[in-house]
Amino acid sequence: MTTKEKELEVHVVASGSKGNCTIIRSSHSAVIVDAGISCRRITNALQDLEIPKHMVEGIVITHEHSDHIAGVPQMIKQMGLPIITRPNTARRLMDKFSVSAECFQTLGTKEVTIGDMVLQPFSTSHDAVDPIGITCYKGQTKAALLTDTGMVSKEMLEHLHDTDLLVLEANYDEHMLLYGPYSPDLKRRVKSHAGHLCNMTAMKVLSALRRPKNMEVIFAHRSEQNNSLHLVEQLSERLLKWCKTQGQMGFTAYHGDPKEYTSIGISNHT
Repeated sequence: MTTKEKELEVHVVASGSKGNCTIIRSSHSAVIVDAGISCRRITNALQDLEIPKHMVEGIVITHEHSDHIAGVPQMIKQMGLPIITRPNTARRLMDKFSVSAECFQTLGTKEVTIGDMVLQPFSTSHDAVDPIGITCYKGQTKAALLTDTGMVSKEMLEHLHDTDLLVLEANYDEHMLLYGPYSPDLKRRVKSHAGHLCNMTAMKVLSALRRPKNMEVIFAHRSEQNNSLHLVEQLSERLLKWCKTQGQMGFTAYHGDPKEYTSIGISNHT
């Protein structure tokens, strides 16, 4: 059986509480998901990844927390890109940055076409006004991003089935959070249904998905205080062994980083 060529690439430029930014690209279009780092870092990433600026169709904002929006004002000023997000999130950004409504393209619940890609937003569970995850399609390839959610509902899982390229939150280890430096209130917030996904829940989500052949996963938004790369790797390796014993499709795991690019679905776009 021939391997299906992936028609999308996903590049996690930065991941974590200090800033988040992901770029999804096809052969002719690209979209930036979240701009929680500086405009300079984002434009440098476009150059490093050989993505021409004219290919970038807009910036999707998943929610209004600072580690996802810090670079928005400069990106609007320097690149003139539309900010694509839910109406309530757009209003929060307008108030915070004093930018006009003309800078925004609002998302509803239905899929939208962005360049040669189709984007489908879906609601998540986080302490923001209207947080979203996204799926993105090009041809036979599906990418999805789900971070900053305290739980994963049946509806969210439905959006993630059959994803070729997945960015999935694995924010904290329960033991490290319990005995870590956070205040009791902050610990409750992180663990709540409006908080973040722990490592074990991330693995349960992945195990519950219909996984296509050659699926690639980036575990993202890892806490520097309450998690470690080693712990996430241990659990993902354990899950892969379980998949093998069950005769199920596995996956290739990668790990997001605050400073290094993490890329999946790499193709020769000419």
